[in-house]
Amino acid sequence: MFPYMIGEDKDGYKPALEYAVKCFAEKAPLKMSEKSGATFDSKQSTMRIKSLGQMLDVKYPEGEIVFSNSKHMPPWNWRWLILHYLSRADNTPITNKLISYRELENGSVNYPAILSKIINPLVKKFSQEPVEQIKAACLKLGASIEEGGDVCAKIHLFPKFPLTIKLWLGDEEFKGSANILFDISANQYLDTEAINEAGIMVSYFLIKQYELMQTRNC
Repeated sequence: MFPYMIGEDKDGYKPALEYAVKCFAEKAPLKMSEKSGATFDSKQSTMRIKSLGQMLDVKYPEGEIVFSNSKHMPPWNWRWLILHYLSRADNTPITNKLISYRELENGSVNYPAILSKIINPLVKKFSQEPVEQIKAACLKLGASIEEGGDVCAKIHLFPKFPLTIKLWLGDEEFKGSANILFDISANQYLDTEAINEAGIMVSYFLIKQYELMQTRNC
C-alpha cells in the first residue's frame, strides 16, 4: 500500500458507511463473492478483494475493511465503494465496450462534476509530463496499458469494474485533454453516484502516485 491510500474514519460520512454496511450484511457472502470476483473464507468470515493493485480484507457481516496482512484501512470513500460494489455485483460479463460518464444512468446530471473533479485535474497535472512516467504511475495502480491516446490505462478498481483513463498531452500550440471511460456493464456493479466517486478517487490516486514517484526520484 502507499501512504495516500491509508485513511481514517470521518464522522461526516458515517451515515453513508452505515447504510452500505447494512446492505452488505443483508447479502449472502458466498453469493457476493461469486458475483463480484472476490473470494470468501468461511472460517475467518472474511471476503478478500483486489482493488487498484492492492488486496483488501472485508469482515462479514461487520463490513470492516483493512489491507490484507495489515491493520491499516483505506479511506472512507474506498471502503464505501467496496461495500457498494460487493452488494450490487451481479456477475454481468465485462464487454470491453467503453462508454462515457454521460452514457451511464442519469450520467448527464453530474457531468459538470466529472469535468471539474476528474478531467480538469488530470489535464492540469499531466499535459506536460513524460508519457513513460505517467504510464509507470498507472501500473502502480494495477493498470494495463492499452492502445489509444498518448496514455490509455485500464485500471481495475474492482475485479469486474474497470475504468479507462485516456490522456492526450499538450504542446506549445495545443492544450492537453483527458477522458474517463467505463465498461458498458458499469451500472451493474455501481450506481452512477458511486461511479462518480470512483472516478474522482482513482484520478486523485493517480495524481498522488505520480507525485510520490517524482519525489522518490529526486
